[in-house]
Amino acid sequence: MARPFAGRRAPRGVMAVLLTALAVGAAASTASAQQPLDQAYTADIRRYTTEPFFLTPLVDHLPASETVPTPRDVLGHIVGAADVLSYPEEIYDYMRAVDAASDRVKVFSIGRTEEGREMILVVVADEQTIADLDRYKEMLARLADPRVTSEAEAARIIEQAKPIYYATGAIHAPETGSPEMLMELVYRLAVEESEHIRAIRDNLIFMATPIVEVDGRAKVVDLHMAHHKDPDTNVPTRPLYWGKYVAHDNNRDGMGLALKLTQNVLNVFLEYHPTVLHDLHESASYLYTSTGRGPYNAWIDPIVINEWSRLAYKEVQDMTAFGVPGIYTHDYYDGWAPNYLFWIANMRNAIGRFYETQGSRNASNYIVRTNVDREWHRPNTPLPEVVWSIRNNVNLQQSALLIAMREVADNRREYLRNFYRKSVRAVAKATTEGPAAYVMPADDPRPGQQARMLSLLQRQGIEVQRATAAFTADGREFPAGSYVIRMDQPYSRAADMLLDKQYYNPSDPQPYDDTGWTFGPLFNVETVRIEDTSVLDVPMAPVEGLVRAPGAVRNADGARVFLIDYNADNTLASFRFHDPKLRIDAAEPPFTHEGRSYRAGTFIVRGGGDVAESLESAAETFGFTAYGSATAPDVPTHPVATPRIAVMHTWQSTQSEGWVRIALDEYGIPYDYISVHDVRDDPDLGDKYDVIIFGPSSSNALSIVRGITGSEPIPWKPSELTPNIGRQDRTDDMRGGLELTGVLHLQRFVEQGGTLLTLTSSASLPIHFGLAPGVRIRETGNLWAPGGVFRVERTAEGSPLAYGYDDELGVYFDSGPVFALGGGGFGRGFRGRRGGGAVAAEGSTTAHLSGRGGVGDEDIVQARPRDMGQAGVEAFRAANENERDQNGDGGAADVRTIFRFSRDVGSLLISGGLDHGAELAGAPALVDVRLGSGHVVMFSFNPMWRAGTLGSYALVFNALLHHGNLDAGTEVAAAVTTAAGAR
Repeated sequence: MARPFAGRRAPRGVMAVLLTALAVGAAASTASAQQPLDQAYTADIRRYTTEPFFLTPLVDHLPASETVPTPRDVLGHIVGAADVLSYPEEIYDYMRAVDAASDRVKVFSIGRTEEGREMILVVVADEQTIADLDRYKEMLARLADPRVTSEAEAARIIEQAKPIYYATGAIHAPETGSPEMLMELVYRLAVEESEHIRAIRDNLIFMATPIVEVDGRAKVVDLHMAHHKDPDTNVPTRPLYWGKYVAHDNNRDGMGLALKLTQNVLNVFLEYHPTVLHDLHESASYLYTSTGRGPYNAWIDPIVINEWSRLAYKEVQDMTAFGVPGIYTHDYYDGWAPNYLFWIANMRNAIGRFYETQGSRNASNYIVRTNVDREWHRPNTPLPEVVWSIRNNVNLQQSALLIAMREVADNRREYLRNFYRKSVRAVAKATTEGPAAYVMPADDPRPGQQARMLSLLQRQGIEVQRATAAFTADGREFPAGSYVIRMDQPYSRAADMLLDKQYYNPSDPQPYDDTGWTFGPLFNVETVRIEDTSVLDVPMAPVEGLVRAPGAVRNADGARVFLIDYNADNTLASFRFHDPKLRIDAAEPPFTHEGRSYRAGTFIVRGGGDVAESLESAAETFGFTAYGSATAPDVPTHPVATPRIAVMHTWQSTQSEGWVRIALDEYGIPYDYISVHDVRDDPDLGDKYDVIIFGPSSSNALSIVRGITGSEPIPWKPSELTPNIGRQDRTDDMRGGLELTGVLHLQRFVEQGGTLLTLTSSASLPIHFGLAPGVRIRETGNLWAPGGVFRVERTAEGSPLAYGYDDELGVYFDSGPVFALGGGGFGRGFRGRRGGGAVAAEGSTTAHLSGRGGVGDEDIVQARPRDMGQAGVEAFRAANENERDQNGDGGAADVRTIFRFSRDVGSLLISGGLDHGAELAGAPALVDVRLGSGHVVMFSFNPMWRAGTLGSYALVFNALLHHGNLDAGTEVAAAVTTAAGAR
């Protein structure tokens, strides 16, 4: 518990700081002094604050109210009390109690999480604004679309409208302070009559979603409060799971929109059009307010970046004047990738920002030791040591938010004018900086993938149109029915940002996250960037509802067989699993039948009228065309399976494998979710499963085998103290890993005919322990390939793993592992992302500075005409010579390379960053290793990443559908020795 604040002797120098703080906050203090205070609550604020310099005049008190309950009235303690964290239900109860007591507060339900918990929105403003909230929403909606709002009308609206400041808390569940703080902030905004608060309440609408990751919050409070209630409990202090699927990466879903939390917050944004979306995080000492330090995202309007700085500088200035140490901006965040929650705003002409406040952890006090180096961006450094409390966290977050909100309230017309101006410039984008549009041709060979990508863009709020006649643009002819995304729409920058190519220069600072994300290649869909503004005159009509792939059955009369061309549309896997009793065979080679060409893997469905009727319903649901015929094609086939599938996880981390479960669940593919302990304890895995998928885990095979260590059992299961954990999986003891016994069980499983799939780092396990003979992991000491889109080439024409794919594919790769054939075992390992400042070397793709476009494309500054002033420096192409293949296509006879990374270093990178690419060029990207009667299939790249790589999902689905026939398309040199014979 913190030492009492009152009566404590201030350290040397602190008194001067306090005098400065009191001078700066005199207006707030004087106004608050005129209003009765809740003396007990105010005393506890000071009691739980560990140092006077972690208080400001904005939050060093709490006003009293005869009608509105304080947090203490509902919770039994103040916000920021030591050793106490609130469950979501308690926070919601408090917010609704304030709603019931105050005409200045409204609470709305905005959706449910994957585990069924509610998410809420709290709105605070003056009484008149709350009563007329729909009118204020409508005004902001009109400012958001200048196509329906003239400059003159916008000027009139701006005089009446109010900006919305939207704060979101606890998207990262172990960051515990913001949900607590937001309760007190809502009370303060509703009750306090100081000049500072009145200025905010009268000129601004405050909104808050106090908990974004509600499922994770429930688990975290379980674990932390269990230790407070029973110090001897042996439950873990770190939550293995947050939400149903992902943990920390739930804040990287802004592009894929796979998680309910992202969808719900986006829906709020699209309904209210807030001026600012502010995401509250915890980590840094003592408060970092984001501006980024570049290279900034090349697609957003420069006005946004200026607004980042303006707000951050105001917070740093005022908090520093209050005498608070360790307040700073710039630093580690780069402002590049648009996948974070707050980028919902940046992508849509608003302001997205975040804080990192010193962490609250389990609400107990602790000593903070931190970096005190003074740098250009951090002149007011943290202290070498200080006692920290959750109340300190509440004070700093709340104070800085009140400063930012006052800045927006005082300058509301200017911020609203900027919002409208950014929207105007976004609509003008088609004829200023370009492009004019993106076109998705109507004859794309994968209409299912095309529909999935376009429907995602629609969910992002991006308008999609469809050409009603054939047309020509940029010298290319497009058929009628082609989809057009015009750049003369309010969210044109979001569309361009997602569909364009990205380039991150290796000489820039270390990237904070992924560097490339181009949707077209990652969805295996053709997207054509059109510069010709005449495309805007093409006859087209808006698409009503979400885009769906067409489906039909042709030539059904008299048909005895139906052919479904296999094009790697993910919905074909859904169709197969939807009706497992339906007999479906796969054609092993490509063929022509009755004048129509079909790919390898084509589904051949035998049967008459009953089958035709079933297919008609399925075709519409899953978006495919089936062609009936009286005769079957004369081609070798094998059955398309519906295997028994397990997804295996460790007890160390479930972070990245959750994206695999999302992919399987989206497409209705059933699986059992098992742990390494299940594999360790079951010698007969083949009795239950045909395929085991091991998602990304650890590049250290011994760590997978060893698992968690400790002297006492560590349970992960529901109990009286922890009712919210154990939803996804549970165990009495998380300790231990796969162990050598489990490795032997996996070996037996594969040798007896099973298929083991490993994604990225998990390949370390079969390679290290000899389950993938002939494949090794190469040392790549210089390779720099951080999270981007890379080109792979198909090398095994007949492999079922490649069914439906063309000769090239764009895949997501993040620095390793890099496979090589021949030899065996495990190299020294692959490198992760290294720092920036790299010097371009041979094999580098260094071209222009970080910005839009690929290696050889022109970067374009947003929101100004292409011909404005000097055209810019022409980008130059990297050397296009073939590099010596260091990775090899050779290897054991039982190793088959299905895809390899492009041999040409110059064309290897599609989007992102790359240096020393010769270490990756030509390396096997997807390999199939025969072991006994089964197969080990290993991905160097990640085919299922953040719901944004749907073009490579079918590589995994192919392994499932053809698990027992992966040798198809190749001649087996020698009879495969059965596992039983080997034993």
